[in-house]
Amino acid sequence: METSPKRPHHAGGVVPTQEQRRRLRALHPVAKFLALPVIALVVVHTLLIAMWVAPMTPAREQFGNDNLQTYVMPWFEQDWSIFAPNPRRTAVTFEVRAVYTDSEGTNNTTPWVDLVALEDDIVAGNLAGPRTAKLTRRLADRMHSARSNMNDEQLDWLAANYFLTPIEQLRSRLLDVEGGTGTHHVDRYLQADVAATYIATAVAELHDPVSIERVQYQTSSRQLPTWENRHDDDLDDRSRSYRTYGWRAPADLSEQELEYFGAYLNRLDDVEQSHD
Repeated sequence: METSPKRPHHAGGVVPTQEQRRRLRALHPVAKFLALPVIALVVVHTLLIAMWVAPMTPAREQFGNDNLQTYVMPWFEQDWSIFAPNPRRTAVTFEVRAVYTDSEGTNNTTPWVDLVALEDDIVAGNLAGPRTAKLTRRLADRMHSARSNMNDEQLDWLAANYFLTPIEQLRSRLLDVEGGTGTHHVDRYLQADVAATYIATAVAELHDPVSIERVQYQTSSRQLPTWENRHDDDLDDRSRSYRTYGWRAPADLSEQELEYFGAYLNRLDDVEQSHD
């Protein structure tokens, strides 16, 4: 019975045959040229995502949080919990409102709108829900995580108004608090504050205002009933623990940025109208 000849081995593994070497040499030069940038792109992307999900490091500080966020958000967003997934134990809300001037020159305050609830209605029964339908839930989680490390004085600064005072002053005020949390959690909150202000401003645009005077957001959480008490305890019966934040100056959104929010806002508007 004939057997195929054995291929020689060396310390690094199987030695390529002459036929394999010939095929490698026969690869089109364009294929070889394209392979290098693709490999480099994959390596760089992997390093950036790893830097994003890892805790704060000198390399991340050197690269810059803003630069990293610009690349990752929103299409490549990841979180450390993907390596240790846990069932959600808290229900959160993210509510926004605004003071705006209408066409008659009257100032109006919009009612609080819970965007998490509206996003949940978008996802319900949709097997391929949009990625943006988790936008404010993740934003509230990020805020809660950042502020959980702050002391009472720092939390008081978060609740202050910054529609006349520039929001940029908040960072130095938070870092100047003795015994408070440091740069990592302060910057993490401030990134979320910028996103929250953008979202609140974009939602206020649904009211077709002449001008938006100021916007505000608030978040809350409540513990989910335990599995053992699921029949006797209902989530709606649980009290919410609110986190308050002051009024903020509206974000200066360009037409292009409003277009980016367009699909998200249109979905929210459709859901809100269906509830009326």
